[in-house]
Amino acid sequence: MTDPSVPAVIEMVDVALRSYFFTPASESNLPNPDEVQEAIRSLRFNKVPGPNGIPNKALTHLPQRAVSFLVQTFNAFLRTYHFTTV
Repeated sequence: MTDPSVPAVIEMVDVALRSYFFTPASESNLPNPDEVQEAIRSLRFNKVPGPNGIPNKALTHLPQRAVSFLVQTFNAFLRTYHFTTV
């Protein structure tokens, strides 16, 4: 398992976003709430918060419903941004 340190997570998200924006819309593979929940569960508590200031422990207390809402909102943004920039 990889160390979810802040720089590594930022790089992983950056790579994923670049990959998404260069993938045709019909082939996009956006994350689902279960994948995001699994990533949150793998976070370590002893790491300092990232640029957003939210501690990892706080993220683990998000209810599944909140994670689903955030993922759906983020995915809708990506779909909109993808279609308007291509």
